[in-house]
Amino acid sequence: MKELNAGTITGMQSAPLMLSTTAAPDQRLQRAEAEVRRLTRCMEMKDRQLCELRKALAHSATVHYSFENRLQRELDSLRIMMPVNEFQEHRGKSASDRPEEGIVVKLPYVTLILSVLFDAMRTFWAECDRDHPPKSATVAHAIDERLGLSSQRNGDASRSGQAYASAIRPDWVKETDNRHHCRPAGMR
Repeated sequence: MKELNAGTITGMQSAPLMLSTTAAPDQRLQRAEAEVRRLTRCMEMKDRQLCELRKALAHSATVHYSFENRLQRELDSLRIMMPVNEFQEHRGKSASDRPEEGIVVKLPYVTLILSVLFDAMRTFWAECDRDHPPKSATVAHAIDERLGLSSQRNGDASRSGQAYASAIRPDWVKETDNRHHCRPAGMR
């Protein structure tokens, strides 16, 4: 009996030892799995934060470029802002009094549109860099701003603004950009 009791005691003592040795890896496994779940949740949270930061950065960049574009248009329109009555002041002066102004044309009157076009010519074309002339879209948007014309739905300048910008574009620009091909004399 003592052997049985001893065997039972030994068996019982060895069973908890076996449980503790097998329980330790199970507990470690459970702890490891819990840690993996915690880290996975942390990674998901960080991924969400990164996604939100990317969205905020993209929104910020979009707002910045939109704001920059609007400011550029305002700047361009301010460059050609000149009151119409300044033309009337210059009408009585001779060309020698105004050497910086180029060609003198005597007109019976000056309309608002002509005034804006003359201002735009002076602003954008008088001293422009021939290697980097102003873009037609920039000139057209500035004319639109000054005349109060609405841009097209796609953001381009109005058709009138584009036509006015084309009308004041110097011939040397038209020749270099190959937009306006001249027909041979025999085909006119």
